[in-house]
Amino acid sequence: REHRAKASDLLSLFGLPSQKNPLYFHTDKRRNRRVGSLKSDILKFSNRICEKCNSATTQPHDYAWQHFSETVRARVPAIAPGIYLRPSRIFPYNARAAMLNVHLYFLKLFGCQIIEGGTPIDIEPFARAILNGRAHDDVYLGFGPTPPGDPANMAGGSDVQVAKLGDKCAFATWFYEVGNLSVNIMYAMPGERREGLVDAWHPRLGCKRIKMKDFKSHE
Repeated sequence: REHRAKASDLLSLFGLPSQKNPLYFHTDKRRNRRVGSLKSDILKFSNRICEKCNSATTQPHDYAWQHFSETVRARVPAIAPGIYLRPSRIFPYNARAAMLNVHLYFLKLFGCQIIEGGTPIDIEPFARAILNGRAHDDVYLGFGPTPPGDPANMAGGSDVQVAKLGDKCAFATWFYEVGNLSVNIMYAMPGERREGLVDAWHPRLGCKRIKMKDFKSHE
């Protein structure tokens, strides 16, 4: 089972929890669930991924996100809306491949969200992209600092918000947040012109620089 928030993000932000020093897990339905271990099922999606795919196949994706997350959150000065990050400074060796792996990491999380929430998005292109090591044509990422109204000591993902065209999903958006870094993960059918897509990043746009977006509160 895949973690809702990457275990390395939780570890770097909170350290190792214990029964005496727990983390607290919140959803819209229930708050303050005590978590005494990073291996707790509470921290994981309910659906399962096969062992091979969730280890060997996606391990480079996990490592790429871990490095990106830790490097960007430790940046001095801290990231701010409107500045540009250069992936080549985060990944000195083959930034294009590393950023593709970041994209693929969020495809895995998005796929888990789709299945668990019953979101009307075809999951097969997500699986094909991960297995073939290629970008999903319709999934974009927006990066930026965590909004001032959100807690700085929080890690996790929001629910998926969906806009439909008939019985199909035209646009879907959700946030992943860890400390001072937020990522907006978006699915957009071809031709969609949504505000969230402005300054969003996709592997086909290249890796010279990525503009930090100005996110409002995720509440």
